[in-house]
Amino acid sequence: MFAFRKPSWWLILLLLAAEVAFVAAAQWQWQRGVFKDQRAREFTTALAERDAAPQRDFNALLANTADFSAARLRGRLLLEHVLLLDNRIVQGQYGVDVFVPLALDGGGHVLVNLGWIAADSSRRVAPKLPTIAREFEASGLIAPAPSAGLSSHVAIQREARAPQMLLAMVPHEIAAALQLSPMLGRVFLPAAESASAFRRDWQPSGMSADRHRGYALQWASFALASLILFIMFHVRRKGKFR
Repeated sequence: MFAFRKPSWWLILLLLAAEVAFVAAAQWQWQRGVFKDQRAREFTTALAERDAAPQRDFNALLANTADFSAARLRGRLLLEHVLLLDNRIVQGQYGVDVFVPLALDGGGHVLVNLGWIAADSSRRVAPKLPTIAREFEASGLIAPAPSAGLSSHVAIQREARAPQMLLAMVPHEIAAALQLSPMLGRVFLPAAESASAFRRDWQPSGMSADRHRGYALQWASFALASLILFIMFHVRRKGKFR
């Protein structure tokens, strides 16, 4: 026969705290997976609509709140403000993403990610930029800006003429530093061009939905394992308790 030993109060509190934390983490990861599924659907839809997308002005871009949407933009690239997003690894090779603010026809600004180019991983030699035309017109995707990660502030020199290397691309900070207001809080990803020196293999950034669901199941298993271990620790055969 088995008997249940009354647990200490502090063990009960510890179990409850652990269960709440594990379940909350599992729920958060599951919700992130659902969000990433929705994001992937938006990306696929926008990609299918990209080539036939109408030209958008700044107000139309502001009104569209989807993470990904198709658009055609026209304006003038501000080549005096070339920004390089550091540490972009493609197939094991170090490089940078080249961003340039676009002054839209009709007003407003959008950061354009012209694409990826290879660079010197030691950072001793500045990346060699391809020729960039100032007049710009292209179909592409409006997308979230790259995640800033642990970077909380972007240092930008307004008067710099050479390309500036940045660790994060935060549109509102760039707009304030370069006095380019208003600026869209998202970025533009132009369609790939066969003759372009820029690599444009756009994909939604961050972890996949399946990976988030895997983490959710992992946290849920921690919650279940903790409960099972707690019960096993307090269940003994009669006569074993002291």
